[in-house]
Amino acid sequence: MNDLLDRLARLDSAATPSDGDVAGDLARAHTALGRRRRTRAAIAGTGLTLGVGAALGVVVVIGDDPVDNPPTVAPSPSDALPLVAYTGPQVEGFELGKVPEGYVIQGSDAFVLTLAEPGDDSHYLGFDGKVVIMLESQSAAQRLGDGQDVTVNGEPGVLQGAPGETRNLRYFQGDKLVLIQVWETIELTDEQIVELAESVTVTSDAEAGVG
Repeated sequence: MNDLLDRLARLDSAATPSDGDVAGDLARAHTALGRRRRTRAAIAGTGLTLGVGAALGVVVVIGDDPVDNPPTVAPSPSDALPLVAYTGPQVEGFELGKVPEGYVIQGSDAFVLTLAEPGDDSHYLGFDGKVVIMLESQSAAQRLGDGQDVTVNGEPGVLQGAPGETRNLRYFQGDKLVLIQVWETIELTDEQIVELAESVTVTSDAEAGVG
């Protein structure tokens, strides 16, 4: 929490961050949230829900009572959300081959692409309930990190988080470290997340955020 509070304090004297800065901060905040959930007993049962004040680029932390949020059961292959061919227009930065059934591109820029269900009117930099595709921040270590070893198009990758949690897949595509985040409520298996990643092409327009 100290890192997040320090960021918020610095916003008082800093210029409004770019979309790339916000996207990078959010991805790391959501990763931290996953770690906190796995060690909830160590933080006295306090859960966190993250949102975004898109207009200001501010990450908002809201108290959440874990008693009201029973554990999510991991989807079996037969219950998982199917992946389907993407047939819409391609956008700068990230080209798609497949998407979860019923999901569309909600918004994108050179830093991030967000998939959401139709009718979701939240800002595309709010990641709750969405699939997010981006490059790892330039300020972060350019490495895969710890987690479940996977292979994406023949290249090594690491998947963090278990089904029922928000999961992050990192893998290299050329010299670019790609990060795909799948929100905990989206019923994709680990294998499907890898399959989704294998359908993504990072273009020369993609940029990594800073911060």
